[in-house]
Parts: sequence; structure tokens; C-alpha cells
Amino acid sequence: MRPEPRAGRTGHWRVALREFGVIVAGVLAALGAQAWWESSQEREREREYLRQLLSDTRENERRLDDAIALDSTTDWAVRRLAGGLYGPGPLPPPDTLLAWFGDRTFSSSGFQPLSGTYGALLAAGDLRLIRTDSLRARLVAYAARLEHEQAMLRFFLEQAFDEPAAVARPMPFLRRLVFGPRVPGLAASIDFERMRRDPEVEALLFAVQIANLNRISHLRDLREETRRLRRALEAEPSLRRERARR
Repeated sequence: MRPEPRAGRTGHWRVALREFGVIVAGVLAALGAQAWWESSQEREREREYLRQLLSDTRENERRLDDAIALDSTTDWAVRRLAGGLYGPGPLPPPDTLLAWFGDRTFSSSGFQPLSGTYGALLAAGDLRLIRTDSLRARLVAYAARLEHEQAMLRFFLEQAFDEPAAVARPMPFLRRLVFGPRVPGLAASIDFERMRRDPEVEALLFAVQIANLNRISHLRDLREETRRLRRALEAEPSLRRERARR
């Protein structure tokens, strides 16, 4: 047999290389399209997380405002009662003192933050979707701060009210104020002068005031951290572009 001419063999190689190149190009195009699709999906998931995080953070800021306002009212009520009992001069009228005891003196806010989105972002391993490094770090720190502050707020509440009997013992009329019904002439039956000299009552009111002031301080610190997180979320480019399109 005569050997195949060199030109013929070269032509076959060229055809094979062209076919191989077309296959490789097709594979690369498919991989590129898949990578683009996956990236597009991840960007949409990131935007959805950012939208929900921003919504939750704004709501937490609102709840913190409400809690601070309520606990500040309690602080004012405790100061008013303590001033009436231990200030110079005669005691206020019994009905007035009883009304002050029944006000927000022994109340406390019940701050309950929205934390599900922060937890889901960390637990599902989706933190990687957040492309801004500083925001990722802030989200991790905020989730930990939120958990810590909730524990501290419970601790301060327990400091003042962990033993209801300790509150009711020197001031048994509080049961009637809380559970009612109000007995006519109740104020006149209470020896407020004796209560004024009772160190247990003074210590109790002091403990309530200190615990409440600690709560307000921690709530304010948490509000500042929440505001910083809210501003960081609002500054995210994808959310800014989304707001600009509306």
C-alpha cells in the first residue's frame, strides 16, 4: 500500500482539532453560563437577606425606642415615689402615695428583638453571600451582642423582682394594687410613716431604681449598635441601586 500523503494527514488533524476546539468552547460556554446563573442566584439571595436584615434592624430600633421610653417612665416614677417618701418635709397625702405605688414604679419593658434572620444567616452558612467584609464582621458581632444584651436585661430584671415575696413583705398592700379589686379606704389604712422609716422598703426602691437604670443604659448602648448596623445596611450598593430604581 502506498502511504497516505502528508497533506492528507495534516488535513485530518486540522479537522480533529477544530472539532475538539468546538467541543471545548461549548463546554466552557456551558460552564460559564452555569457559573453566571449560580452567581446571579447568589446575588439575589444576598439582596433578599439584606432586605430582610434591614427590615428587622429597623424594627429592632423601633422596639428599643419603645423599651427605653417605658423604662425611662419607670425611672421617673421610682424617683417621684422615693422623693415623696424620703424627701424633706411631710409625706404627700396617702391617696397620692398609693397612686404612685400603683403607677409604673414596679414595671419594666419587655424588649423582644427580631433575631431570626441573623441566626439563619449564620446557621445556614450563608454569611459568605454578604460580599462586604466589614458588614459580615458587623453582623456576626451584632448577633452575639443581641444575645448577650438579652441575657443582661433578664439579669437586671431578676435583680429587682426575682423574689416577689421580698417585695410584698414590707408592702403587703401591693398585692391588692396588682390583683385588685381596690378596697375603699385602702390608702388610709397604710402606715406610710412607718414605711418611711423601714430600711427594707428603702433598699427595695433603691434596688429597683438601680436595676432599671442599668436596663436603660444597656438598651441605649444596644440601640446605638443597632443604628450603626442599620446605616451599614442602608449603605450597601445593591440596596441603594434597588431604592434608586423605585
